[in-house]
Amino acid sequence: MNILAMDCTHGACSAAFFNGTKVVSEIIEEMDRGQAERLIPMVQEVLAAAQAGFDKIDAVAVTTGPGSFTGVRVGLAAADGIALAAGLPMIGVSVLDVLADKVFTQFPDLKKVGLVLETKRDDYYVQCFENGQPSAPAAVLSAQTLAELEGYVFVGNGAGRLLEEIGERIVIDMPMPTAGDIAVFASKQSPRKEYPEPLYLREAEVSLCRK
Repeated sequence: MNILAMDCTHGACSAAFFNGTKVVSEIIEEMDRGQAERLIPMVQEVLAAAQAGFDKIDAVAVTTGPGSFTGVRVGLAAADGIALAAGLPMIGVSVLDVLADKVFTQFPDLKKVGLVLETKRDDYYVQCFENGQPSAPAAVLSAQTLAELEGYVFVGNGAGRLLEEIGERIVIDMPMPTAGDIAVFASKQSPRKEYPEPLYLREAEVSLCRK
């Protein structure tokens, strides 16, 4: 499949075009805000670089989280808009699943891996894997809880902070997935017409007006 992929869940905004064999164009820009204004122009630039129009896309892939609430919503809304306008199926993928795939592809001998993602709070988005498979659902966990895990190698953009908090752990420094990684991972999945469900591990910080 030719896949247009996008991600803006963790401190960066990226888009990529996968031609069924390889990622032929990708743009990655670090940013904590402004994804809503930048993502669609980025998609246009990626397609132009790949010399591909929307008629050359077979599916739109997007990360569903966990991550920045705004980033998740921006990515899903952009992907849905493109898919709806072009009559394309969507593929929603978890950042954790893509990162796990990268880890076990590069380090196939690893047995126990804890994916630790930054929340910019005093906790972490976490999912544990054993022998390449999830051993527990994704959750929000504290450093104290993670300190009780034995024999795990920690990976993710929160692993460095975790190491400072609990010390004496094995940490692998691996970049977070980008749209190119999302596209490659999504090419192994089955596209659907349904809107992908966002993966939120905590409630949104909004409330109804008391009036």
